[in-house]
Amino acid sequence: MSARAAAVEAAGVLARAVSEAPWSREVQRAVSMLPPAQGRADPYLLKVLRFLAERVLPIRESEEPWAAPQFRLFAEAFMLSGEFQEALRQGLAQVRARAGSAALDLHSGPGVCLEAVVGQWGKLIAVDPSPLNLELVEERLVAAGARSYELVVGDCTSLSGRVRDPVGLAIAASPVNWFYDARSVVSRLYTLLEPGGYLLLIAPLERAGGVNPLNPFIAALGGRRPPSREELEDMLLSEGFARVRVREGELLSTVVAVKP
Repeated sequence: MSARAAAVEAAGVLARAVSEAPWSREVQRAVSMLPPAQGRADPYLLKVLRFLAERVLPIRESEEPWAAPQFRLFAEAFMLSGEFQEALRQGLAQVRARAGSAALDLHSGPGVCLEAVVGQWGKLIAVDPSPLNLELVEERLVAAGARSYELVVGDCTSLSGRVRDPVGLAIAASPVNWFYDARSVVSRLYTLLEPGGYLLLIAPLERAGGVNPLNPFIAALGGRRPPSREELEDMLLSEGFARVRVREGELLSTVVAVKP
């Protein structure tokens, strides 16, 4: 089953849903650049992306779209998809946990990533602009048996001086990150990491000569255009990261880097 085919098929639903919106031209152009879907669409992911396509107008019109109930439902379902879970598994397999350090998830959404590392790090820190998202994070961590965690209301622009624990793993993976500039996220995580700490990004990177099938959805939400793989690698190296490794999936790329 194909995650890419699911996104391409759902993008057609998205194009029809936003056709009357004043900002629809960018979305329509991105959809028109997608190649025809090949293979059988992943039924779960197709359902999740159709859900987003059919509700994107009220989400975008929200004062804080990342906190809209429909977007929060989408984000959790998307992060439980096979495509996202495989990207997360591949990324965490390259990380060596440190019991004396914290794992931090920036723009955490519902906390799916931190749930995956419960018991491996000395402390878990979730940062998200939505208090409602942090309530979901706490429910998830408590159910998973987490003993030491911290919930911080904020984003990459408001964290200065608010995280005091040594951070050995910094994650930016949830769809909440689609609303933020990638360079700002990378720069903030570099400052938070301790030497030898790991950066883990999961993102729908652009591909040379084509459009990532998730990008029409990000454009419709009013989010930021994701960088290409080359742009992100240059960004990480210029920030000071080393040992940058990229694994490309059908929709999502997993990026792991180390702060020297």
